[in-house]
Amino acid sequence: MSEENNQAERPYLLEVFSNKEHKQLASNAETGVVKGFKLDPIKPGCGSYAPGHHFHWIPIFRHSSPRVPIEVSWLEDKAFEVIVGGEKQIWYHHEPERLMQALSLCLEGAVMATKGRPWIFIWCGDGCYAFNCSTDPIENCKA
Repeated sequence: MSEENNQAERPYLLEVFSNKEHKQLASNAETGVVKGFKLDPIKPGCGSYAPGHHFHWIPIFRHSSPRVPIEVSWLEDKAFEVIVGGEKQIWYHHEPERLMQALSLCLEGAVMATKGRPWIFIWCGDGCYAFNCSTDPIENCKA
């Protein structure tokens, strides 16, 4: 904002995180739509914010930058092989079907992770779907 006239000097992007969809909206508004797609809704019953489960909106906005490109492929059950900066790691997510669906629908190069954290963001046209992964195997969710 300009102090002289209290007007925005350029468009201001308002970041929004949808707990219902686990989607960060408006993140790529400056570059336009990359590829639009919608995922199935998250499964009801799990309310955990532990690693490998759901995101709370506060860490998304405070600690999700910088982001780096990654490669992700499903191994088995809840395990995914993630290549970050040439290094292979195993990350786990409590809803592997939804993560696999996002990976199958996105464009190549549309998968990022927060540097130093096992957080996956997949660009989907009007923002990105967010997956809070764990570097340790996770148990089944408790309803």
